[in-house]
Amino acid sequence: MDIVWRRSAVSAEDVGRDLGGKLTNASVRTILRRVERKGFITHRQDGRAFIYVPRVDPDTVARGVVRRLVDRFYGGSVEQLVLGLVDGKMIDKRVLNRLARQVSAAGAATKNRRDGR
Repeated sequence: MDIVWRRSAVSAEDVGRDLGGKLTNASVRTILRRVERKGFITHRQDGRAFIYVPRVDPDTVARGVVRRLVDRFYGGSVEQLVLGLVDGKMIDKRVLNRLARQVSAAGAATKNRRDGR
């Protein structure tokens, strides 16, 4: 997906080249078909080649992945995920405090827009 997102429109040959020839063209095509079946990309035909383009943006995919992670491992609790990040020293408390201020500011801006300010 990174290659498709970065280049916007790619053939299987393009993807294989960007991967440094680590996979055969047949393997790349198989992967692209599977990704297309999952709804992340679509294709159009250009002569004999299929040109693949993204159907979803990276942020949408990332949010979905995080939602599944939270649901599967933290019982749907975002708070438990954040606590796990802090306990696992994956996020520093100072960073967490800065994020809390940013969330608060974003919430205030949303409220002001709703109130017409």
